[in-house]
Amino acid sequence: MRIIKLSPKDIDFPDRSSVSTYFKIKLPQRNPPGQFLLTQSRIAESGIAIGELIIFSYKTEITHIAKSASGRLEYPNTGNKDYPFYFIVDMNTVCSAKGNLADVEVALSSVGIHKNIVRSQGWPSIPNSQAIEKIWNSLKK
Repeated sequence: MRIIKLSPKDIDFPDRSSVSTYFKIKLPQRNPPGQFLLTQSRIAESGIAIGELIIFSYKTEITHIAKSASGRLEYPNTGNKDYPFYFIVDMNTVCSAKGNLADVEVALSSVGIHKNIVRSQGWPSIPNSQAIEKIWNSLKK
């Protein structure tokens, strides 16, 4: 499971309503649909796998969950220095979610996984398991 923290510094997410617009309108209209752009250092080459569970958050609020439909890929526009990589979000799995990162941290702790996800700057990754999938499913609105 990967936690992706959407930033208000990103041009696509200046406020909370823009996050909803992004998932409802922009992401499905990308070519290919679900193309989620990545900066140079966000996810390592082998850092995301097909079918990986994803939690998207904005200012610690969990906004959406989905699954990955690809690993990390190189962006075809070689002139794009800000976003040289991307992965595909499986648009059939995107759904609105509820809660916040502190709730996820508590749920992880209850199954023996002690990981600081609220205060970390990066996009934490937690190995998938039945317990993790149950936590991820509990976030669906």
